This record gives sequence, C-alpha cells and structure tokens, in this order.
Amino acid sequence: MHLKGASRAWAVRFAFLGNTLPVGIATVTRLGSHHALFFAGAAASCVAPIVVTAASRRHRLAFYLAAFGGLPALTGMQSYSGGVASGYSVLLMMAMVWFGLQATNRELVAGLSVLALCCYLPMLVIGPPAYPVSWGHATLLTLIGCTVAGSLWRLARETQSLTRRLREEAVIDDLTGLLNRRGWRYAAPRELARADRSGAPAALVMLDLDNFKQLNDEEGHDRGDRVLQELAEGLRATLRAGDAVARLGGDEFVALLSNCTLAGSLSAVMRLRSGLRTRVWFSAGVAEWDGKEELQELLRRADLALYAAKANGAGRTEIAPASVTDAQAIEQLPIDGREAADTATTA
Repeated sequence: MHLKGASRAWAVRFAFLGNTLPVGIATVTRLGSHHALFFAGAAASCVAPIVVTAASRRHRLAFYLAAFGGLPALTGMQSYSGGVASGYSVLLMMAMVWFGLQATNRELVAGLSVLALCCYLPMLVIGPPAYPVSWGHATLLTLIGCTVAGSLWRLARETQSLTRRLREEAVIDDLTGLLNRRGWRYAAPRELARADRSGAPAALVMLDLDNFKQLNDEEGHDRGDRVLQELAEGLRATLRAGDAVARLGGDEFVALLSNCTLAGSLSAVMRLRSGLRTRVWFSAGVAEWDGKEELQELLRRADLALYAAKANGAGRTEIAPASVTDAQAIEQLPIDGREAADTATTA
C-alpha cells in the first residue's frame, strides 16, 4: 500500500503499538527464564514492522529484510520455551496478517515459504532443548498461518476491487463509458498541467448532437441512447488513449487533445465524422490552447465556437477566436456579419 504524509505517520504508530504491546507482554511473562536469543528476537520483531511501514518498496533492501526478517525474529522468541509448541508461536500470526493484507502475490508466496521454514528448520538444525521436535505443532502452525494470510489476501483483493469499481463509477458515465463531469474535472486539469510542464500543444473539442431532442421525441430514448453510445465509440476509436474525453451531460461531449495542434484536432474531428457507422450529425467547436490560459477559459472559447457552429447551420466545425473577448464580439454580430467573420475560421 502506498502511504504518504499523515497516513504513513499513523500507520507507523499502529505498527509500533500493535507489535510492541503483544511482544512486551510476552517478554515480561516469565522474564527471568528467557535466554539471550529470546530478547534478540523480541527486539528485532518490534523493529521489523516499523521499518516495513516507514520504508517503501523503493528501499528494497531495508523493506524486504524487515518484511521477511520479522518471521525468524519471532521464531527466536520460541527458543528454550517450547519451540513451535510454546505459547509464543502465536505471535507469528502478526506477520502473516501483514502478508495477507499488504504483500503482493509473490511476496505472499515467499512469506508462506519463510513461515514453513521457521516452523520446521529450527527443529532440524538446532533441535532440543532450544527447539523440541513437534511435527504436529509445526504443521498446525504452518496451516493456520497459510489460512490467516490466504483469507486476508482474498478479502483485501475483493476490497481493492470494490474500491476500484466504486471510484470508476464515480467518474465514469454509465451509458457511454467515457468520463462524466466529475471525471472531467479530475482528468482535464491534470492533462493541461502536464502540457504546461512539457511545453506541448493542446486543443479542446466540444461536440453537440444536432436535433437530439427531436430524435428522442420521434424515435424514442432507446434510439437516442444508441446514438450517444455510437458517438462515444467513435471518439474512443478516433482519439488517443491519453486524451481526456468526457460526456458532460445530455448530448454534450468534450475532449482535451494533448500534444495536438489545431490542425491535428480538426483532422480528428473529420475522421470522427467519416468513421461513424450510421449518419450521426453533430456540431463541433475547436479551441487551440494558447499555452497559458486556464481550462475554464479554454472551455468557454470552445463553447462559443460550438454555439457559432449551431447558429451557422449545424453539422459543421467552427474554430474558436484567439480570445473570449473576440468570440463574444463575433457572437453579437448579425448573422450575415458573423458568417463573414467566421469564413477564415471554418473547417
């Protein structure tokens, strides 16, 4: 799990309390009878979860030494106290909880393997009196560890899948599969900021179906939904995977084309028109980003260009003037004057 800032600080606190408390209780129990290996294992088992929580996987050596070293450390606490048959063996389940909830698939398999080695190997290599032979207890401990880690792994994956699906549903339009208005508010500013950092060009395209209300009234909403879905499929097929494409509502669509010039965006709209399987009439407004304007200003210019496309007969593409002021001035002209002003900017 990727943690930052306050979340990581809280996780470190929980790792400290959740491990030092049970290990501390185990240590003070029969304090005078413990050997040096017990105290070394207790100290290491307290440090290991804190290191795992505080360090990310980018610090591979520290992270994996702590993640897998915690099991041998907890095994050290079993020395001269009954081995796998001692009451301290249950502490191994603390490590298996982490492997079940946080480990990757490979880390989980490796953790289960280390658990099995920690259960059987001390009896074979060291033996009594430090680690009495008890095959039944070793097998039982291994099976319980596998069950705990496996059950938590399954639960964690289902939770992650549900969370991912809920997040997608929150930002995805369920009819078209494109971003919805909320998803657009997340994705578009990020893409525009990326273009700003890299100095790449960008363009914004707004689309609106022509006579969509009439289509719904005459042929039904099912037909209208199919037209919306076909336009969405055309947008996905025409535009690149990195472009932010959304249905803002009703029959209004918007796309932020990253690393794309004005000519490239006009070409994309032409390909979209020609690539639709059935005749879907739409108007489009295209605005080229000037490299410094905010997203809302860019949207406003594209929206005014879309308005001009509708006013000039629909089924066409208009290019937004260089500024909102120019676009508003053109919008206020009589129709004849507006058509003359748009002649140089009509695709």
